[in-house]
Amino acid sequence: MNNKLNSVALAITLGLSANAQVQAAPIISLEVIGTHTTGIFDEGAAEIVAHDARNQRIFKINANVATVEVLDINDPENPNLIGSIDASQLGGGANSVAVYKDLVAVAIEAEDAQEPGLVAFYDSTDFSFRGTVSVGALPDMLTFTPNGRYVLVANEGEPDDDYVVDPEGSISIIDLRHGVASASVRTADFNAWDGMEDDLRTAGVRIFGPGA
Repeated sequence: MNNKLNSVALAITLGLSANAQVQAAPIISLEVIGTHTTGIFDEGAAEIVAHDARNQRIFKINANVATVEVLDINDPENPNLIGSIDASQLGGGANSVAVYKDLVAVAIEAEDAQEPGLVAFYDSTDFSFRGTVSVGALPDMLTFTPNGRYVLVANEGEPDDDYVVDPEGSISIIDLRHGVASASVRTADFNAWDGMEDDLRTAGVRIFGPGA
């Protein structure tokens, strides 16, 4: 009797396991249905993209000319360039873009990349300028939280070529709960780990560069 019960239990276990494996391995395929060509080769002319689901638009960073180009993809087989956001007057270049409902956020580095950068906000429908907030050195990636109340910004803090100026990397949190005009910023640094370099390296953290 026990052997029969054990056999049934084993069969059920194997059956559930096999079913779980089948469900955990869905077939995913990608096919090109449309393209947009910038005509610029070997440059960051289509580096980062963000999808505006409300308007069916793609916002893409053209770092080559410090702009955000906007594509209409209501007909995804024929993406159509319908406008651009010129950020060239705000700093040294646009690095990242994110969209949440009616708001577009663009990470912009300073002319001197070792100085604090900023995040600029624009209307996602008419591309009008909404305002800026200051963040850390070389903001290189940003994203809205799922509820749109905050923007999280990764500040790379890249040193100059000879490491004379080496700003700290950091994470800026932009509070948008009261709108862009009343936005506030808090920045998280990594100073709590100062003096722990040996322990961090032992744990597998990569620390490199003069004086790092």
